[in-house]
Amino acid sequence: MPSAGGGVKPSARPATTQRASAPAGLRAQAAKREQVGPSAASKPRSRLRVYTKTEEDEIGIQTLVGDYTEMGVNHGRPFYEKVSKLPGHEEVEVFVYYWDTRDGPEFSGWWFGDKVGGSQVWSRAMASGKEPPEEGWRVPWDGEAIPGLLLVEVQSAAELAQPVSSTAQAAQSPKAAPPKASPSAPRPGASPAPQSRQPPVPARRIEVKVDPADLALREERVRIATERVEAAEGETGQVVNNAKEMSGPEEADESNFAEAESALKSHQEALMEEQKLLAKDLSEARSSGFDQSSIAELTRLQPRLRTLQQTLASELQRVQTTLVKVRQRAAMERKKAEAEEQAIEAEQRDARSFQTALPEAMELVTTAEDAVETVAILAAAVAVEDEISEVERQAIQDIEKAAIKASQELNEARRIVGNRLVDSKRFAPEAKKVALQEYQGLQDRLSEATTRLGPLKGFRKEFELKAAARKAMLEITQKLSSAELEVEKAHIMTSSVDQQMEKDDIASTTELLGPAQAGLAESLQLIDRRMRSLSGGGDGPEGVTTQRKELEGLQERAKDAQKKLEGIRAALKRQEECLDADRLLAQAHEKIEQAEEAFVATTEAEMPFLKGLEVLPRDEGMAAVAQCEAATAKCESALQTARSFLKQVSSDAKTRFSKEAAKRFAEELSGLRSRGEETEKKLIAFKRETAQRKTKAMLQEVTELVAEAANQAQTLAEVVKLLNTDNLEEVTAESLKAAIEQSAAAEKDASAAFNTAKTQLAAKQKEAKDSSLMSELTKLQQKLSTVNQDLQKCRRIAKNGELMIKGKEVLTKEEEKVAKVESVIDEMDALAAPIGGEEEIKEEAMKKIDAAVKSASLALAETSRTCDMAMAGAQTFLRGPLGKLLARLKKGKEKIERVKAATRAQMEKAQAEANIKESEKHVEAAEEMLNKLGEAELPFLKGIEVLPLKESWAAIKDCEAAAKKVQEALDQSKSFVAAKNLEVQKFAEAASKPAVERMSALAERNNAVAQKLTQFRQDTEQRKRVSHLQQAGDLLKEAELEVEKSREVAAPLASEDLSTITAELATEICEKLASIEKAAQKKMQETISFIAERRKDMKGHAAQEEELQKIEDRLKKVKSQLSESKKAASQQEQRFVARKLLAEAGDLVTEVEEEVKKVSAVAAPLIDRNGMTFLVQAGVQKLAAGLQELITKGEVESRDALFSKVCGEAGSLTQAAFKAFLSGLEDAHEDLSFSEAQQEEMFKRLDVDSSGDLSKAEFEGIFTERFVCIQKITMTDGLDISSAKSVIKLDVDTLLEATGPSRTDEASQITRLPCRLVEDTTKSGWVTMKGNAGKVFLKQFTPHNSGWTAFQRQLSTSTRVSSKTSSFLGFKCKELEGCLTGPLAEAKGNMKGFLARVAASSKQLEELNKKVAQSVKEYGRLEEEEKRARQEAQERKAAEVIIKDVEGQLQPLESEFERLSEALKPLTTTNGSELEALAAPVSLIRDGERQSSELNDKLAAARTKLETHQVAKKPSRGHLADARLAVTKAIAKVDTLKLQSASLLEAARGAASKAALAALGRAQRVLRDAVKAKETTLEAWFQELAGEASSESISSEAFRKQLSELPELNLSSEQVALLFSKYLDKGEGIGNISRGSFMRAMQQFYICVRSIAITHEFVIGKGKPQRMLAEDEVVEVLEGPQGDEKLGVMRVRARMLSDGLVGWISVSGNQGTVFLKEKTKPYLCCTAELPLEKDFKSVGDAPLRVLKAEEVIEVLEGPRKDCMEPVMRVKCKATSDGAVGWFTMSSSSSSSSSGPAAEQKENKFFNCTAAIAMTDNQNIKQCKVMRKLEVGEVVRVLEGPVTDTDSGVTRIRAKSTKGGVEGWVTVKGNAGTTYVEEATKLYTVVREVSLQKEFASEASEVVRTLVPDEAVEILEGPKKETFEAVTRIKGRALADDVVGWVSKKERKLKAWVPEYRCGKETVIQNTLCTRGAGMVRRLDEGELIETLEGPKEDTEVGLLRIRGRAEKDGAVGWISVRGNQGTQFLVQRQGK
Repeated sequence: MPSAGGGVKPSARPATTQRASAPAGLRAQAAKREQVGPSAASKPRSRLRVYTKTEEDEIGIQTLVGDYTEMGVNHGRPFYEKVSKLPGHEEVEVFVYYWDTRDGPEFSGWWFGDKVGGSQVWSRAMASGKEPPEEGWRVPWDGEAIPGLLLVEVQSAAELAQPVSSTAQAAQSPKAAPPKASPSAPRPGASPAPQSRQPPVPARRIEVKVDPADLALREERVRIATERVEAAEGETGQVVNNAKEMSGPEEADESNFAEAESALKSHQEALMEEQKLLAKDLSEARSSGFDQSSIAELTRLQPRLRTLQQTLASELQRVQTTLVKVRQRAAMERKKAEAEEQAIEAEQRDARSFQTALPEAMELVTTAEDAVETVAILAAAVAVEDEISEVERQAIQDIEKAAIKASQELNEARRIVGNRLVDSKRFAPEAKKVALQEYQGLQDRLSEATTRLGPLKGFRKEFELKAAARKAMLEITQKLSSAELEVEKAHIMTSSVDQQMEKDDIASTTELLGPAQAGLAESLQLIDRRMRSLSGGGDGPEGVTTQRKELEGLQERAKDAQKKLEGIRAALKRQEECLDADRLLAQAHEKIEQAEEAFVATTEAEMPFLKGLEVLPRDEGMAAVAQCEAATAKCESALQTARSFLKQVSSDAKTRFSKEAAKRFAEELSGLRSRGEETEKKLIAFKRETAQRKTKAMLQEVTELVAEAANQAQTLAEVVKLLNTDNLEEVTAESLKAAIEQSAAAEKDASAAFNTAKTQLAAKQKEAKDSSLMSELTKLQQKLSTVNQDLQKCRRIAKNGELMIKGKEVLTKEEEKVAKVESVIDEMDALAAPIGGEEEIKEEAMKKIDAAVKSASLALAETSRTCDMAMAGAQTFLRGPLGKLLARLKKGKEKIERVKAATRAQMEKAQAEANIKESEKHVEAAEEMLNKLGEAELPFLKGIEVLPLKESWAAIKDCEAAAKKVQEALDQSKSFVAAKNLEVQKFAEAASKPAVERMSALAERNNAVAQKLTQFRQDTEQRKRVSHLQQAGDLLKEAELEVEKSREVAAPLASEDLSTITAELATEICEKLASIEKAAQKKMQETISFIAERRKDMKGHAAQEEELQKIEDRLKKVKSQLSESKKAASQQEQRFVARKLLAEAGDLVTEVEEEVKKVSAVAAPLIDRNGMTFLVQAGVQKLAAGLQELITKGEVESRDALFSKVCGEAGSLTQAAFKAFLSGLEDAHEDLSFSEAQQEEMFKRLDVDSSGDLSKAEFEGIFTERFVCIQKITMTDGLDISSAKSVIKLDVDTLLEATGPSRTDEASQITRLPCRLVEDTTKSGWVTMKGNAGKVFLKQFTPHNSGWTAFQRQLSTSTRVSSKTSSFLGFKCKELEGCLTGPLAEAKGNMKGFLARVAASSKQLEELNKKVAQSVKEYGRLEEEEKRARQEAQERKAAEVIIKDVEGQLQPLESEFERLSEALKPLTTTNGSELEALAAPVSLIRDGERQSSELNDKLAAARTKLETHQVAKKPSRGHLADARLAVTKAIAKVDTLKLQSASLLEAARGAASKAALAALGRAQRVLRDAVKAKETTLEAWFQELAGEASSESISSEAFRKQLSELPELNLSSEQVALLFSKYLDKGEGIGNISRGSFMRAMQQFYICVRSIAITHEFVIGKGKPQRMLAEDEVVEVLEGPQGDEKLGVMRVRARMLSDGLVGWISVSGNQGTVFLKEKTKPYLCCTAELPLEKDFKSVGDAPLRVLKAEEVIEVLEGPRKDCMEPVMRVKCKATSDGAVGWFTMSSSSSSSSSGPAAEQKENKFFNCTAAIAMTDNQNIKQCKVMRKLEVGEVVRVLEGPVTDTDSGVTRIRAKSTKGGVEGWVTVKGNAGTTYVEEATKLYTVVREVSLQKEFASEASEVVRTLVPDEAVEILEGPKKETFEAVTRIKGRALADDVVGWVSKKERKLKAWVPEYRCGKETVIQNTLCTRGAGMVRRLDEGELIETLEGPKEDTEVGLLRIRGRAEKDGAVGWISVRGNQGTQFLVQRQGK
């Protein structure tokens, strides 16, 4: 694909093109494949003519101009090659070709390039036509298409075939522009023949008549044409040469080029004419029939002419091109000169403008920067604290104001600089460059200042945020630290996770977690809130970033603590689970054991039944049954408790414990549950047996109980005989009661006996089984039924007796009641007797009759109910008396009804009369209250029409109250009369009619009272209206009086001249007038309001309305008078007010001006010389403090001594002496350094009398101390506050001068100062500086700060006064705005004048403030300069001291290092044999370590000393920077020396290790030779050396002695010591060498890496090889390594671990092939439990022991394949504990010598078929029970069977398989019961064998080990078990040195190296036993430990532990590999 370029040389392909398509080479190849050359095309080829219309060619367009010929086809279009070459560039090839869209539309179109599809292009036309377009070419290819720059004309093959004449005509045609290039045009660059400057010779035309027959004429014509062409060639060459001479160099004159151009053009025209003639000749020759040879000759002339034309055109083009360039260059030089002149003028003009404008801009920028700097200085002085004080708030306000001002100045400066920058862009280049640079610099400064000011604009917010952030961060940090502390405490308490924590420890740790969790949660919440707040803002990006980082760090800490806390919780949970599980399991065990013990008690209880006697005596049997039942109940209770407990804890465990802990807990509970179930089964069987025994024993007891029940029933029958007689009426109640009581007691006894017998009988019937017993029980049941019938009969008789007694009692009681009622009725009847006559019953009698009727009715009704109830269940003899009683009751009721009927009429009359009387009382009460109304209205009835208002209203109030009372009485009367009227109407007519009439009359009386009350109320309302009118008149009179008063008071103001009235009098008059007018106005308003309210009341009453209208008219008149009075006094009042207002305003303005003067006075010292006076005072204070410190330290005795020392004998101190004194102080004390100017100013300050020297008193003035009060305090006359008296109370800012040193009162701890007032020296005394609570009252007086504070205070006061005055004047002016004329209007104008004066004063205050602020700023600058100067001097001195000290520190250190290098040189520079021969490596190492330690100590001390010289803030320049650099280099040098020292020592240790390794190798070889000589082994040699007492270790001294006795060893004592420290005792120095350490050090092992032969002899050629050593086989070296000098090989004599074969093996071949590679001693680690067996062949015998996981064995032999023989396996059940499993009965091989593991023996075992006791002797009568044998239990026979003749039982002496108890057991009882029988299915174990769970013995878990003589029951088998070959390894367990064989099984054994990594944090302890062990230190996770001993088992807790050394610090102790909860503390490292 094409690329683009421009110019004469094509450009390279752009990078984008390279990425978009394939490489150019590949594309060119692809293009070539698509090209079709001219040979492939049968059609004629077309041509292109490329030309340009431009006159100036600045881009080399001539490269492309010329003729092109079609060369083939590319991408379906023809491509062309340029045929004309450009002179000087003949090597350039140009092609025109088309490229389609395969590489994208951006590369499609027609191209000019150096080749088709090439990587260089010149031009492009975005067209896709079949031919190149004429226009639209872009030059360069990615430029614009310039019209006329590049044109392409396509000449087809047809056009090229036209005749010459046609072509000539076309050329001559005026329309042909530009002319087409002829195919025979001369090639550009051809060199024509030389010719003169003569004009070209015109072409000769010869007229020849063509005669076809005349050959001579034809030849002549051809000759002439040829001569013409040759002449043209000569002329053309001459013209071209002349043109070249004339236009050779480009520097030639323009006229030469013009002349050459003219000559060439003239000759070009001549050639054109010649071409035309030749074409004509050729045409005529053809038409005239010339022969072909003539035509050919003429035709050959055409190319020659075309060549000439091309040469001429090329030269003409060159001349024209050069001419254009010459002309362009000339024009450019002219333009350049003009431009330079204009530029110089512009530069000068713009430079002047720039110089004028720059200073102003710089001044503005500097001012703005100063303003920003001021803000920055003020901000820097404010430190961020937790709380913002008032001082800081004020400072923040000042900063904000300064920031606003600085921002304004920055904006103004930025605007000016921006305008100047815009203007400068129009400057001339140089001036523009300078101006832009300067203004850009100013803009940069402004930008920097803006950047600095940005954060300061919001300083308040930022400061508050910082303060809040600081406070928040502090709070978070404190809370988090507190929480972390609690977490760490808990972590420490839970660190020993391999031990079980106590309950108290868990509780205390849990208590710690609550506050820790709360603290962490709160900390995280605070952090989260703070981080969220930062996302919305903060104290700037940097501040936010810093805070965020701090918060992230705190968050990370909190999360780490949270994780740690969660880990602690998990650990605590595990501990609690373990503790709870242990506790619960212990309780469960205890309960199960209690149940089991209770069952054992049942066995003891049933012992009387187990002695072989089947039938016991009754008493003995019952007692035994009772004991059995009690024991059963107790056992059942214990079992139930155990079951409930197990069920509860099993349910709780699922939610209480973790899954793993719950699983373990469930397994434990399962075993306990099984034990409980087994006990329960036994108990059930025991209960069944006891029930049977009890049934038998209790049959006699039931008979007795039945008989007892019959006797009791008989007794009851005798008792109830009395109740069963026929004449019960004759029996007394007392006799009946006694009989009933006796029968009840007898019935109770009989029932108890019956129930007891019945219960016992029922129980016996239920339990009875045999028929005889059932028959007896049935008989007893019949007897008991008879007894029951008798009992029922007796009960019925007794019940009847009870009913009889109750009936008699009721009858007697009711008869008494009826008798009483009858007496009442008789009395009532007697009272009602007069009713029969004419007399009426009296009222009292009527009342008695009424009461009696009521009471008698009630009594009769109650008695009647009782008798009815008694009659319902009464016996026969009671029915008669009850019937009589009921008849009497009926008769009494009839009498009552008669009495009631006889007295009804009289009763109604009496009731009606009573109602009327009560109603009359109520009516009379209402009438009485009505009569009192007259008393209330009496004042209005005396004839006085108008009462006084007060009396009138009092009377009206009384009337209203009286009317209210009447109304209340009337309402009560009406209600009562109406109610009683209704009641009376219900009576009979005789009583109701007259009563109703009388009640109506009472109602009429009530109505009359109501009418009178209504009238009274109307009269009262009329009187109220009159009173209201009267009150309105009184109010109006009062208003008139007030108006009259106001007129009288205003009279002086209206009549007299105000000038004669004093201000006080006028004020008094005005105030009084205002008060009276206000009172009058108030009265007027009250009257108006009152009248308005009363108008509503008067409506409808004409007389009152008329009167009210008159009052209103009078009111209007009074109101008018008041207005006139006000108007009359207003003018004079205004004059007075105006005068008073102006006087007051004038006083205020004068006060403001006085305040300005005060501010000026206070500001004067601050403004004068920018506060230099204060600076001098500060210097004097500093000098005083320094001198006082010298006196305190004792360097100077006193002030007098100091003055004497300074002034000498002169008696006074001159200025020179003073300056010398200060200079001397500066040399000794850096802080007391002052410049010369400062010294002079200080001297002037101290020289009060200006005498030129300082007197002693003036010198004493240096020490004058002044203090200022910051809290209100009292000056007292003594030090002791309790007894001192007050002198004066001191306010804040009071200045005091100390008269002595301060003192502290020991009693009150108050510091007090003797002083006096500065403003009044007569006032002196003691003032408290600091209270006992820390409150400060006085602070040191600082002149400038005090002056600044005083100014601020005075300015604030004056500003407030000014503001107050301005506010007052403004308010008054606003009040007077409405006054347009009069005195107040004039006063308003004067007030505005006062306002102007106040404004001027305010402006003065602002100016003073600005001046003082500027002065303060300048003072700060001066102070800072002084500070910097002083600091620089101090830094210079400090730097000199530091550098000197640094140099002094380094020199001795370098010397020490050199000495160390020399000391270790023998080790660090020695190698090989020299190193092995080094006799004292230990001494060298020891000396080196000592020197290195000393050097390190010195280096550490030097580094510490150097670090004290480090500068905290790291200055970038200055003296301290040089010192810091020197310190840094020195520290780096110290660190380098330390590293070099460590490296040197490490190299020496490495060399010592090599020496130790060499010594070890030598010791190994010599020791092996010695062992060989003794014909023993290393282990035997070790055992011999150790002896039997301590077989696990040998004495280091003994081993050293043995080594010294080996002459071949030849090791020095230090080499031996080195050997011991590296490989034997590992530097422990404990005096013993363990077996493991010895064997690891002295044994040497190799592993085969390439198979090699094992031979008998050392010499390889002797004998045959024993076998080939396989790859990965391990061998133990027994001899060697030893070299074979002939063969050049190294050989060793070794033992093969796999099979114990011993032979010689080549370590390496003579060609360098390695066969053996040294390796460490092989050890294996168990990853799971693995049996350690005695023999290589495993035949199912019990293992020596089972290796635990993590146990390590030392490989002694193997690995070796074991092809195990089949074995016979048997499934059995052990009789001792019921364990079920498989064991190996025997090997199937006949060669097995061990025999079967179990055999069947006759009469060996008996099986218990019924429960029986085992006793201590044979005699059943005298024996004691030892224990009970359960059914199914097996015993082994020791003696018998033997028959006891006394008891007739057969017994054996046996041993229980369960518990191993020996005793006598009954085989058959005296009644024939068989208790034990011979067991035919039991086998006896004859040797120990493992009982396993599964049939497959290899992977099966061991249940337990069967022991000899144990009985087992065969359940299945024997079955044959076959085995695959297994790899067996013989090894020694490191835990207990037991040696045996193990099978190497997948993932159960892995390689072990004696190195561990701590996988979880644990502890190093000082003993193997965990309990009670002391802690050496804590072992952190990731630490490395080297094993020194073990792993060994702590048998007390069952943990595997190693004794190891920590690599970190060499700490040695015991460490648990795994915890009791499965935690992996130590992880094995991979083998190296």
